[in-house]
Amino acid sequence: MTRYTEALLVGLIRITANCLMIGAVFWAMYQASTVPGNGLFTLCAWFFGITIVVWTCAVYLTKWVRRKAGASNQSFILLPGADKPCLVEWKVVNASKK
Repeated sequence: MTRYTEALLVGLIRITANCLMIGAVFWAMYQASTVPGNGLFTLCAWFFGITIVVWTCAVYLTKWVRRKAGASNQSFILLPGADKPCLVEWKVVNASKK
C-alpha cells in the first residue's frame, strides 16, 4: 500500500464519519421531535450515542489502515546491472525491539 492509498483511505474514513455525523444531527432532531416532554434529553442521548459509535469506529479503522500500510515508501534506486534508477517500494515489516 502506498502513502497515497493510505492517505486516500484515511481521508475517506474521515469524510464518511463527518457525513454520518450530519445524519446523526438530523436523526437526533427527528427523534427529539417525537417526544412531547423531554426533547433535549432525547436529542442528547441519540446524538451522543451515535457520535461515540461513529468516531470509535473511525479511530479503529484509521489505526487498522495505518498498521496495514506500515512504513511503506517508494524511491528510485539504481540496482546492480541496471542502466537507470528503478522505482522500488520498500516497507518496514517489524520495528526493532529496544
